[in-house]
Amino acid sequence: DAYGLPVSTTHVLASGVAGTMTASGAGLRWDTVRNLVLAWVLTLPASIALSAALYWVLHRLF
Repeated sequence: DAYGLPVSTTHVLASGVAGTMTASGAGLRWDTVRNLVLAWVLTLPASIALSAALYWVLHRLF
């Protein structure tokens, strides 16, 4: 928020759970953290590719 960047509910919830687990000493499941980070990183390129594909198909049809 300090930089004015958008933050999704998923980012907030996942960070809150990870922070709570770390603070309580329960530890983190690193495989789950890795999956969350990959999902965050891949969301934008995947949505760009899907939008481009849909545009191309619809542009050819109409």
